[in-house]
Amino acid sequence: MDWRIDRIRERCLQCAAAFAHDQRVVSVIEADAAKIVRRDLCEKCAPKQTSPDVVWWETRFQAHAPKRKRVDFDRLLRIFEVWQKSPPPGQEALLYLITLLLVRKRFLKMVGLVNEGGVESLRLRRPGPTEQWYLAPAPLLTAADLPPLRAKLEELIDGNLDEEEMPSSTDPSSATRAAS
Repeated sequence: MDWRIDRIRERCLQCAAAFAHDQRVVSVIEADAAKIVRRDLCEKCAPKQTSPDVVWWETRFQAHAPKRKRVDFDRLLRIFEVWQKSPPPGQEALLYLITLLLVRKRFLKMVGLVNEGGVESLRLRRPGPTEQWYLAPAPLLTAADLPPLRAKLEELIDGNLDEEEMPSSTDPSSATRAAS
């Protein structure tokens, strides 16, 4: 006999109603000669009386949190390396957000803030044996700027970027070629 018991389901097996987060669920295990079956039931469909050969328990349904997006930081670093040399027109704020994300995740280290001709830029260093230095724009952002920038950043993270805008590798020489 197979003793593997399935995990809790997301719906009542009898009425097919979806379980809400933290809802009380009655799990019933029934065994026959061939197999063991688990039935997850809402309170309304749960048996009022059970026979001695039926095992049951009460639990609470826990909704799974949506999976977080996986960020391809190598891809963002390639975009950064190309765009920091010559950002596409109007994308300086997006480059700034990419820069902050790469600093936060320690792909880049912020060394200082440079002000040249009234334009602020972040002075950055890429840790590692080759130690590369960068200047990236640091525009002043308002709360109204953030929703469209967030949408653009999500497009980049999701991979919705035109192929001609995307450099081919993290190799600095290819990033330089792609920028020109």
